[in-house]
Amino acid sequence: MSRIQKDPFTLINVIKVMVVVGFAIVLGVLINYFHTDESDTTEQAFKQKVNTFKNHVSTAHWQWKVQQPTSMIMLVHYNDTGKEINRKPVRMNHNGWPAIDHTDEGCEKVWTSLVAAPLMVDGFRVHSRYYVIDSESDDSEYGCRYSLSSGAFFDYFPETGETSELVW
Repeated sequence: MSRIQKDPFTLINVIKVMVVVGFAIVLGVLINYFHTDESDTTEQAFKQKVNTFKNHVSTAHWQWKVQQPTSMIMLVHYNDTGKEINRKPVRMNHNGWPAIDHTDEGCEKVWTSLVAAPLMVDGFRVHSRYYVIDSESDDSEYGCRYSLSSGAFFDYFPETGETSELVW
């Protein structure tokens, strides 16, 4: 008996492979087309807290200008309907901006005073770091960096009240 060997490259096998490859390509295109770009909810919540922080830095400064000279103000926090939800004392520096103790804990205290919430966003800890930028002059810049473990951060400089943009 003789065996007849089948050619693996017959037309039917080539068509089967082409159908499978075509199906994979169509499926890939459909997945790409229907995929919605969902933003990270933690980073969006952090962005909202950053905006609250920035707004309250400005609010504290203007309240200090009205009550000047004072080293402490009482910052009142309101919800979206205008109802008072919290009052926090905020220590102010000689320029009228929220002051910090020169430690990581000092940065944390400024956050809790201005945002009226712990250093948490969407269940994740916000890291606060005090740092000094040494310059050649006698005046060294210092500030607080607030960051998520994902890398998003912003800086606050108490001498000028400047708050940097959120960096992703």
